[in-house]
Amino acid sequence: MIGRMSDRILDPEQLLARLPHRPPMRLVERLERVVPGESAVARRLTRADDWFFDGHFPGEPIVPAVVLIELIAQTGGLAAASARPDDRIRMRLAGIHNFKFPGAAGVGADLVITAHVRGRMGGLVRIEGEITAAGQTVAAGGLTLAEVR
Repeated sequence: MIGRMSDRILDPEQLLARLPHRPPMRLVERLERVVPGESAVARRLTRADDWFFDGHFPGEPIVPAVVLIELIAQTGGLAAASARPDDRIRMRLAGIHNFKFPGAAGVGADLVITAHVRGRMGGLVRIEGEITAAGQTVAAGGLTLAEVR
């Protein structure tokens, strides 16, 4: 379910289009749920031809940690900015905090990305997130997004 912003339902495709990223860097493929300004749940299905598997690692491809962090950043940006009617989400990754990678995800993984807005101060937004694959946590941690003015 995609949440409401005042009296209108947020369209997931329109919200995704607000991300400044374009393929191949738009990593989020589908929005499952958004609570405007509070949280978002997104998904991505990994495929053998995903650019980030090239050379990581031959014979045993796994999603790089930096890609997992970026998935949380994109999902967190959608959660944080969804409460505003701006045309484009204008945020950048400003900090990474206490990330853990207890599992790995490979080709064919259905990644479920959950991001929660935990605080705001000025143009900074604190996000905590987690990614699971087949019910197992593959990444969890916090990050700071900075609004670009």
